[in-house]
Amino acid sequence: MKTLECNYQRKVDLPDLKAALSEGCCDHCGVTAVELAQQGEILEICGQEYCFDYETGEATETPVALCPACHAANHLDANQQHNPCHISARRSRENLE
Repeated sequence: MKTLECNYQRKVDLPDLKAALSEGCCDHCGVTAVELAQQGEILEICGQEYCFDYETGEATETPVALCPACHAANHLDANQQHNPCHISARRSRENLE
């Protein structure tokens, strides 16, 4: 996903980034950092909605490590177009927006 924009990557702080990468595998498919390195790829950081505040409409996010394929899929909207906001992309896929 080197050329695709991810809004979450701009706001994650270093301690959270390190914590997400410490598992050493993709949170969605389980591919390991070692397996990705053999293919010339690395784990990427994205946010995952942890809970939803119904009063404010805000989603609480936690950083997760994703392989490039899962990260790209996380940002696809209902029209299979890239959306820099993974939350908006998910809402589009689920017909919530």
